[in-house]
Amino acid sequence: MARTRIILLPGGKIQVFVDEGTDEEAKAISEGVVATLKAAGIPLESIGEVEFHRTGSDHVHIEQEVRLDH
Repeated sequence: MARTRIILLPGGKIQVFVDEGTDEEAKAISEGVVATLKAAGIPLESIGEVEFHRTGSDHVHIEQEVRLDH
């Protein structure tokens, strides 16, 4: 599995970062994290679009922001 970081920010934001894999693999992992949060009954107010960032030919960075409904 690709290295994945989930960061909880003040104000109820969650950011999901996937630092490895193809675009498709990283997007699927990010969407899987969101699906897991939903399945756990965590209320989500909004789900941002998946963003792709590249810092070299071998590195893809996926970011998706989720806001918790609190």
